[in-house]
Amino acid sequence: MRPLIRYLLPLALAALAGCEKEKMPGQTGQDGECVSTLKFSVSGFDVTKSLAADIVDDEVDVIDIFSWNKDNVKVGHHTIGEYGGDALDLSEATFQDHGGLYEKRYYLVLANLDPDTADYIATLSGTEINGYPKGYFPWSAGNCRPNRPIMGATAYISFAGGSTGNATVSLMRYMSKFEIGSVDAQFWGSPDQFRNIYLSHIVFSNSWDIVRICQSTAKNFSGDPQDLFGPKGWSSQSLGNLSSLYYNANCFLGQNEWSAHGLTFAELDNTYVPGDWGAGGKLDDAFDYLYNNNYMQPKNTICLDAPASLVTVSQQSWDNNAYLPRNSGKLCDEYEGSLGPFEVNKVFYTLPTCLFAYYSQPSYDPTTGQDRYHKMVIAVKINGKNYYYPFYLHHLQPNMVYKINTITLKGEPSEYPNVWPQGGVVSRAANTATEVLENQWTVHGNVAEIDNLVL
Repeated sequence: MRPLIRYLLPLALAALAGCEKEKMPGQTGQDGECVSTLKFSVSGFDVTKSLAADIVDDEVDVIDIFSWNKDNVKVGHHTIGEYGGDALDLSEATFQDHGGLYEKRYYLVLANLDPDTADYIATLSGTEINGYPKGYFPWSAGNCRPNRPIMGATAYISFAGGSTGNATVSLMRYMSKFEIGSVDAQFWGSPDQFRNIYLSHIVFSNSWDIVRICQSTAKNFSGDPQDLFGPKGWSSQSLGNLSSLYYNANCFLGQNEWSAHGLTFAELDNTYVPGDWGAGGKLDDAFDYLYNNNYMQPKNTICLDAPASLVTVSQQSWDNNAYLPRNSGKLCDEYEGSLGPFEVNKVFYTLPTCLFAYYSQPSYDPTTGQDRYHKMVIAVKINGKNYYYPFYLHHLQPNMVYKINTITLKGEPSEYPNVWPQGGVVSRAANTATEVLENQWTVHGNVAEIDNLVL
């Protein structure tokens, strides 16, 4: 059973000062025991207006606090609130902890976890918490709720004489958020635009259903977000052309880590069973590493196999009904040409991955040019036949919004959702490789925004 604390706990922690050897006012426990108080807040997005105002993704209904000592031995697990219950009021939330003089304690605070996942994490030592495979859990096993996303933070407390310590810290979302405003098709006049062209799907493809809990062992927690998400870097390879990264996306099993465990990229096509390393409840099942996996998908087809809990965050589809042209994703008409931007106004979420995809798009060969890297795929139907615009998602950052006001289709579509085209569908395609590289993003805080993403 997880002990229930009566205090509300919000989203974060940071380093705290210690306390006096004598008892503090209101302190309980034996003489010499110290008390520290934590206060919390949620890390927001630096955005003035969301494309989907009805999406509120900063609610918290349950907080789990895990603690370890300097030897990486688990000290405690406390729960505040109730999974599936009312949102907690974090404005006055506090949590008090007690420890002996000179004791060191290291905390992991996670918000909105499924109870089975929280119970599993509570069994891990401070060294198991960031190792493979024990330091991972499936996103789809009750942990994907768009309005109540998984958030986390770490803290270090030293009960080491001085004054009572107080801190306010901010929990950060594990996933990246995408806001897509509209999709437009602007090909080279007649005959390209004078065809029935429909938007069929927007899909986050080759996406991961496995969450890495943290990147540090517990005894190295310092309250820095890098404890969870890894060191900063990769400034030249991140989506959004970030001149200085918000946080490095190397927060999942990267290429080096797969090889360190004797695994290969082909392993990503298989399943993993957390029950094999001690997880129970919802976690004792087989989970795909990748969902919407389009590696070597047959020509003119797309895989939409996301678990039910991940469908709403990873896919949007339109029924291309000729009798409802604008409601069914129609972009161009055989008589009227381009119909202008089609409104999407959809929010997607995906977990950052880092597989060191350094080569530039496009890669054209459908047999040797395919990979399992993370992509956003725009699927269209041209005169009744399926085509695709895949787009690499290089080094996404956690707790960041990628806001795309319009996606404009100018280039050559592909017959495969996982590889770039070889030509022949559009008579004068844009130079997709050049235009994609020239797509200019603006970055403010943890928001990367582009007015027109050309594919």
